[in-house]
Amino acid sequence: MTEVSVIVPVYNLEERLPSALGSLVRQDFGDLEIIVVDDASHDNSACCARDILQRSGRRFRIIRHEKNLGCSAARNRGLNEASGRCVLFFDGDDMAESSFISSLFRSLNESGADFASCGYKTLDAAAGEVREYPLICPQGLPKEKILEMRIMNKLDIPHCATLYRRDFLTRNSLCYKEGCTAGEDVEFLIKVLCRAEKCSFISDCLYIYVQHDGMGSRAEITDREKKIERYLHHTEAHFRSAEYIKRYTKGKKLRVIAENLMLPLGCLRMLSYYAMSGQKDRFYEMLSSDAVRRIISGSRASALIKPEVFLRGCSALIMPSLYYKKYRGYAG
Repeated sequence: MTEVSVIVPVYNLEERLPSALGSLVRQDFGDLEIIVVDDASHDNSACCARDILQRSGRRFRIIRHEKNLGCSAARNRGLNEASGRCVLFFDGDDMAESSFISSLFRSLNESGADFASCGYKTLDAAAGEVREYPLICPQGLPKEKILEMRIMNKLDIPHCATLYRRDFLTRNSLCYKEGCTAGEDVEFLIKVLCRAEKCSFISDCLYIYVQHDGMGSRAEITDREKKIERYLHHTEAHFRSAEYIKRYTKGKKLRVIAENLMLPLGCLRMLSYYAMSGQKDRFYEMLSSDAVRRIISGSRASALIKPEVFLRGCSALIMPSLYYKKYRGYAG
């Protein structure tokens, strides 16, 4: 059994793989396997990965999907095939400092945590601009407080800058939602935080998110239909996260956040989706549901936590035609 398996989902990344896989090959951690899951690329990504890794002397595997199934399916396939005691999901167009894996592995073992995360950098590939985002989390915080901070965007835990114990993930059936093209990473991390007994954090910025014009989110944001589809998938992930929190946490504040903030926001996002996509009948049908109106009205219980959701809910309930008109023009 290997100590760490790094799972790298790849789709048409031939030009980016030398820097991404090169940064993994140069890791100062020895007992490592690299699993590249080529999600039916149209370019030579699989051959490129094989050439790089064969020369590296690292243990590796190349898995190829015959049909494009999406990033979540590629990550899940890698997780199922991994032999490591610990696993790490690494995007095929990113990079990492040489001490990335060894630092996370040390933190994980010294703390006895279920996962360990570090800070990250962003690198603008065109401009060469680098920004650092240290992961600062006060020591001794209860697990539910950490989850609350992540939900409220007060703590940025990058899912790709995180080393997980594989048995923790498999024991709790934690995986990525297949078919989801947006919000699946946050959903996965929220579920991890719900089930973890202990977390470990390193402030150092050791993961490097490379921002370039070919990245999926940038490419799709110029396509209106793709943008609307991503919004829908993000909304569906939001609903699933809220239900998961309700099922697997007990804290009173977390239940208020899930029931009176996340679920109302999910309903409002779904109404916005219907408006964006021109589904006027579905918009008013949803808004006429007593159950939906009760959920949206419930946002008043979290008005002090995030008043903008309560105000947005009032707008939808009181002035639905204006709400529809406003969001009909979005995603343009």
